[in-house]
Amino acid sequence: MRILHPTDFSEAAMRAHAVAQALRTALNGQLTLLHAIEPPPRPSPYGDYWTPELEALFQQARQDWSAEARKRLTTLDPEAQLEIEWTKPLPAILKYAQRADLVVMGTHGPETLAERILGSITERVIELAGKPVVAVRAEARVEPLKHLLVSTAFADPSRRALELAHRIAQATGARLTLLYVAEPVADPPVPIHMPEPRAPRRDEAHTQLLARQLEALARPFGARPMLREGPPAKTLLEVAEEEAADLILVGKSRQSRFLGSVTREVLEQAPAPLLVHP
Repeated sequence: MRILHPTDFSEAAMRAHAVAQALRTALNGQLTLLHAIEPPPRPSPYGDYWTPELEALFQQARQDWSAEARKRLTTLDPEAQLEIEWTKPLPAILKYAQRADLVVMGTHGPETLAERILGSITERVIELAGKPVVAVRAEARVEPLKHLLVSTAFADPSRRALELAHRIAQATGARLTLLYVAEPVADPPVPIHMPEPRAPRRDEAHTQLLARQLEALARPFGARPMLREGPPAKTLLEVAEEEAADLILVGKSRQSRFLGSVTREVLEQAPAPLLVHP
């Protein structure tokens, strides 16, 4: 398992580094640490004020910062492969993600108007990398992996998340819970007369069918099935808190290249590291 850990040395990144180390141990992985340095605006060398001396200072500053970054990366993990890129973080992360099987990174949430519209760097990596991404908030609880919570939508991405969770659980001895959140059936906005079979409610037979499907999916993986009803994001976050989950795993919908509202809400509030599997 090739694990990529992009870092900017922030609090969120340091928490993500701890998760990356735990997953490397569990999955017998190889870890790559990546630090991307966005170059400062550079004056045109054709301006009257640009001199060979200024060029030399510019190059020396670049060398000094590269050396400092490499020193900090080595301190984090002397055994990891170290990569330093002088470019914007997103293209650098996407470049190295193509060589990785898993990306583990900190997330700060959207900080600018553009990020609120297009998504934070972590969201863009989840959308574009095509690889499983573990996102870790600075406020997230990072503990040894003893309880994994997988949210399923009975679709391929969430099944792949379950398979990866099972692999981690086998290596760590962690408990595995498989959650399905059934959205409440809304009542009509105004009183109307409808034939009973079309009444907007989930009957007992449907609930039992969901429970059987969930149990059948959970059984081969040794997971405990859990069926809840409620708003998907809110309910998943509540269960993660109640169950003290150490890692939350969800599948990413393939219907859109952009994150769905549920995944984005969970990403912004997850009490533990969140793995999103394509």
